[in-house]
Amino acid sequence: MLGGDWLSGGWHLLGLGAIALGTGALLREAWRLRRLKRHDSLRTRLARLPEAGAGEALDLACVLKRQLGLDDDHPHWQAFLAAREPHHGGAEVQQLLAHHLLAPRDRQARRLISRMAGETAVMVAVSPLTLVDMFLVAWRNLAMIDRICRLYGLELGYASRLRLLRNVLYNMAFAGATEMASEAGVELLSLNLAGRLSARAGQGMGVGLLSARLGLRTQRLTRPLVFDEGEAPRMADLRSELWQQLRRLEKQE
Repeated sequence: MLGGDWLSGGWHLLGLGAIALGTGALLREAWRLRRLKRHDSLRTRLARLPEAGAGEALDLACVLKRQLGLDDDHPHWQAFLAAREPHHGGAEVQQLLAHHLLAPRDRQARRLISRMAGETAVMVAVSPLTLVDMFLVAWRNLAMIDRICRLYGLELGYASRLRLLRNVLYNMAFAGATEMASEAGVELLSLNLAGRLSARAGQGMGVGLLSARLGLRTQRLTRPLVFDEGEAPRMADLRSELWQQLRRLEKQE
């Protein structure tokens, strides 16, 4: 009888533990989804930054600082404060934020996209199994998206990751149509270059280009300030780097 009570109590504790873990997971997902919504709201507010006065611009700068996880003593924030003048309006503050707070992260994101797209291209080129390629590309692309988001102050959960990925793919399919059309000539050149590689290396080139485009589109959608004209990273640079990596791989073989 006593053993039955202990067993019943153990099951109750196990059930309560499972409920607590599930509740905690749901709360974390809700919090991360809320952070994604706040991030979208901040992007909308920062888009109107050039029209803001000096006081409002500084308030938005402080919000961006918290979004990026910077403390008051961080060198990038201190550099921004040193460069800002009391008479600076929204347009000047926007330029300073882009230069001091976001440009270092833009460079990190650019290196991350180049490295992970190149590694994915090489792995596909050397992998003999198509099924392995599919899981490999999906896993690495999701990891790349997560890392880009963390650079810009986002931590994704399951629901927020799905929402962001949906927005990225939608943007690639529709909003990026004009960009892809304008690069059609360069894309044809890429196909010509890929034709000079072996079949596996050519597949790696194609997958690497897709991963790079996914990374760049994610960066554009998660960067708190929209890139100015001509400042956004270009596919042409990444395309050249992928080509060089795969050529080196073939030479080693």
